[in-house]
Amino acid sequence: MTHAMIDQAMSITHEHLLSIVNTESRRFEAAQRVRLLDIGCGDGQLLIYLARNLPLLNKDLRFDVYGFDVENHGVQKRGFITDTIACLSDEIPEVNWHDRIMSISTNDKWPYPNNFFDIVVSNQVLEHVHDHKLIFSEIHRTLRRGGFSVDLFPLKHYIYETHLNLPLVHRITSWDVLFSFIKGASRMGLGKFKKFHNGVALEEYAIKHADYIFYFTNYLSYREAVYLGKKHKMRISFKYTRELYYRKICAMLGMNKRYIYSRDRIAVMDWLSVMLLKYVSSVTLFLEKDEVYTAQ
Repeated sequence: MTHAMIDQAMSITHEHLLSIVNTESRRFEAAQRVRLLDIGCGDGQLLIYLARNLPLLNKDLRFDVYGFDVENHGVQKRGFITDTIACLSDEIPEVNWHDRIMSISTNDKWPYPNNFFDIVVSNQVLEHVHDHKLIFSEIHRTLRRGGFSVDLFPLKHYIYETHLNLPLVHRITSWDVLFSFIKGASRMGLGKFKKFHNGVALEEYAIKHADYIFYFTNYLSYREAVYLGKKHKMRISFKYTRELYYRKICAMLGMNKRYIYSRDRIAVMDWLSVMLLKYVSSVTLFLEKDEVYTAQ
């Protein structure tokens, strides 16, 4: 399989998620219908990329992709899900996207039956979730046994918060201190203010972005993510995290892209990698619903 057959991705994270899904889909039987859910599907671009390219990489499987997003979170513009459905319908008209794309409220359970999906994915979503217990519970409920979830997001540990490009800003718990830090750092030329302010006054920029970090981000620590995975009876690891950074290096060097990763893992290397890379940027959370222990 040559990389020329695959559509150009909008981001390295899309390529990374495609590669993981492609790699782990080897567990499914030939001719199986595989249902995939994109949590926080936004404008639908990841869904388009996966829907077009997964059948090229896995010709023996049939992929049905679904997505949902939250209408009342406050980050997306009102009614954006209508635009998402329209975009998907234009790009892949053979699918009835009105049945595949859902809009829910923040505290709603997902509108899908138990054991419905084989794969769940999310891209830079979990750092914006208010109720992580609910989302882990719903991943477990909607995944069938043997299914898996791949969630790409930064943990609380990372040093340089990438929404504002400021160090440790997401660790500040007082709004006043947060506002002062953003304002002072921006005045010194740090972060995104000078590049993206577009005539907005520094005071207004600092207030707006302090609100964004304070109300619309909610970072998990490594320990919290592991606890939630265990609590909801899913095997949890951060394998494939180092592949994301290797892919970034390959992109910078112009090296050929590969869309399959090794499933023969060295667990200690995976663990050491995430222990280091959690301070840099996003990690890859991998969950499997496949508990087999029973008391004798």
